[in-house]
Parts: sequence; C-alpha cells; structure tokens
Amino acid sequence: MFFPILILAIISASGLLLFTFKKINRTILNLLIALGAGSMLAVSLVHIFPESLEQTELAVYAFILGFLFIYLIEEILTPHAHDHGHGDHTHEDPHEHYDHVAIVSFIAIFIHTLLDGLAIRAWFGISETLGYTTLVGVAIHQIPVSLSLAAIFRESKFKRNMQIIFVALFALAAPIGFILSDVILSHLSPIFTGLITAFAWGSLLYVATADLLPVIHSQTNKKYLTVSVFILGTIAISSMRLLEWQHDHPEEKEDIHTEIHTHE
Repeated sequence: MFFPILILAIISASGLLLFTFKKINRTILNLLIALGAGSMLAVSLVHIFPESLEQTELAVYAFILGFLFIYLIEEILTPHAHDHGHGDHTHEDPHEHYDHVAIVSFIAIFIHTLLDGLAIRAWFGISETLGYTTLVGVAIHQIPVSLSLAAIFRESKFKRNMQIIFVALFALAAPIGFILSDVILSHLSPIFTGLITAFAWGSLLYVATADLLPVIHSQTNKKYLTVSVFILGTIAISSMRLLEWQHDHPEEKEDIHTEIHTHE
C-alpha cells in the first residue's frame, strides 16, 4: 500500500513547484487563483455537497454553519489597520486579504482531501483495481487545487517557510486519511462524517464566492482569459465528479442501458 500513498503525496505536492521561483508573473498568479476559484466552487457544490447529503439530511445545516462561521471570522478577525484610503472609500490591503483566505482555503480543502484518503483506502479494501481508479480521479483534481492553494499563499503575507509548510501539509492530507482510515472509519458515524464534510463545504463555498470571485471580477489585465480559466476549472472538476459517479454506481449505469434496450 506504500506505492499509492507515495503517488498521492507527490501529486498533491505539485503546488510546491511555485516556490522554486523567486518571482512569478502577476498574470500567472491571477490565472492560478481563477483556476482555484473554479476548482473550489466545483469541489464544494459537485463533490462535497452530494457526498455529505448521502450521509445525513442534516448536512444542509452544517453547510450553513460553515458558511456563516467563515463570514463571522472574517468580519471579526480581519485586520483593518492597513486599509488604504481613496477619497471617500477604503479597501483592505490585498495581501492581508489573502492571509485569511489562504488559512480558510487550507482548512476546508485539507478536511475534504483527508476524507478522499479515507475513500481511496475503502476502495482498495474492495478491489485493487477500484482503489487505483479512485486514486487517479482524486490525484487529477489535486493538481489544480494544490497549485491554486500555493498561489493564494504566495499572495499572502505569511513568511515563505510557513507558506511551504502549509502546502506540504495539504499534500499529506490524503495519505494521512489513507493511513488512519481503519481507525477513523471504525469510530466515526456516517452522520458525523457527513456533518464534517458539509461544514467544509460551506467554508469552501464562502471562500470561492465571497473572497476569490471578487478578485477575478476586479481584474483588468487579461480579464477574459482569467474568466475563461475560472470557467474551465469549474467544468473540469465537475466533469471528474461525473466520471467518479459512473465508477461508483456501475449497476445504475447498467440499469439505464437495460431499460433503453427494453424500450427498443
């Protein structure tokens, strides 16, 4: 089982590549953030949302709690001492804005990826083929998420070493979930797992819509390219969920084909 864990950790660490450059072109960073916004939007609505509702109908309340929790954290803890004034209005220092966006993004994505690790281990318990298939699906969407998370941290005021540590910890989330799966799965009820994932869903959706979308909207340089990358990220991650669904529910797909042939 060591090999799939190693693969997942390496792919999840792809965001660390951004730290090999002392300076990154502003347009590239904006495009990566746009990709992250689209990825996070799709992960929260298309991946986490249905998974949490499958566990418990109470997930919608945990989602609202997660959404409101991050909103209140930003309202209460976001520093305003370094806001810049422009005539009759002020706006937050963009680097301070990314400080809390980076932390919230990290927490929400870490929880989701930890549970991905649990799912991968569960599939390996059924079949090695199913395990590797799930591993590939998770690994593919880890690449844009990891790069986007690294880009957000690069925009923050955290020290470079701390930025690297956070991205490295994210890379370990799925392997940790994989390793601890037997212990975690035996002690957590499906309802509690659903509530945790829904809380992460609400947090992630808030970051994608309230924090990252306004950044995309405010772009003046290569505006349409940035918007296109955002849409591409949303579609790509959403499509992966469709492939995962076909993989997880082959019997339903077969029933559909049988029904079609029956009508013919």
